[in-house]
Amino acid sequence: MFKTKCVLFGTSPVFPVSDVAASVDFYCQSLGFKLYFVMGEPPDHGSVTRDKVGIQFTLTPSNFDAKSYPGWTYLFVENIDLLYAEAAAHSVEFTQPLANRDHGMREFEMLDLNGFRLRFGQYL
Repeated sequence: MFKTKCVLFGTSPVFPVSDVAASVDFYCQSLGFKLYFVMGEPPDHGSVTRDKVGIQFTLTPSNFDAKSYPGWTYLFVENIDLLYAEAAAHSVEFTQPLANRDHGMREFEMLDLNGFRLRFGQYL
């Protein structure tokens, strides 16, 4: 029998970074991700995972500025207070504190070491 419906089951953003190894280390040490793979010597591509979320990093020219990117990556979580405490314990740079928002989410936003904005949210 043929399936008649396509089901999307995940996504993995790919962030352009100037240092793949440093990016992998930051996500593993500061946010509790686990190393999935690193390719190249020196590394030019890598991936980390935590639960059902994956994030990849790819080497980019040194003139790329992540802080100029107008968007952000939104990650849905359970037990956001615990994640916020984990991140705070590693002195990450928060751009929005943990708070309940009018749109029905409890969320916070931070910058990774490259300047990418990561927003974490939990349904209220």
